Amino acid sequence: MRWLIPSVALGLSILPADAHAHAHAHAHAHAVRACTPRHTVMVLDDGQGEFDGMMHSGLWLVVRNAGTQACSLASVGPVAFEDGGHHPIPVGWRQTVAAPGGILDAGGQVATALRWVSGNAFDPGYCITPAQLALSLHGGTLRHPFGRSLCAPSGTPPQLEQQPWRPWPERR
Repeated sequence: MRWLIPSVALGLSILPADAHAHAHAHAHAHAVRACTPRHTVMVLDDGQGEFDGMMHSGLWLVVRNAGTQACSLASVGPVAFEDGGHHPIPVGWRQTVAAPGGILDAGGQVATALRWVSGNAFDPGYCITPAQLALSLHGGTLRHPFGRSLCAPSGTPPQLEQQPWRPWPERR
């Protein structure tokens, strides 16, 4: 036992400097409060039509920390669609994307691109217009009016593609 403490100290002292910093950052991440609807804002940005095609559409879903302190995105749930009564509308996802994760500094933003078929290009097909896009957070849900057509072949839910989350605006 008397050799254990010096061995642990020796082991920590030979860690690379960045590993030590990573361990500190990891410990710091646990001290940061979760992002909540009270301090978080969701915006839908159509990119000035960058997603629009003959039968396709899309947008950027942007999440901003409107609070005065950093918050953790660890509790962010998947993107969902709802009708006017907050009931879920089933959709399919071509690509499942992990929650953004990490720490969002005060005033910081992250975004993900969503794309879908917006015109009834299917025979037979149908279109639905969800009332809201919803994103669950610790302690509640962010909702934003959606009002765009999602179309699919009859008998299947509309399919969406989601790109990985990234800092917003991107630093180039």
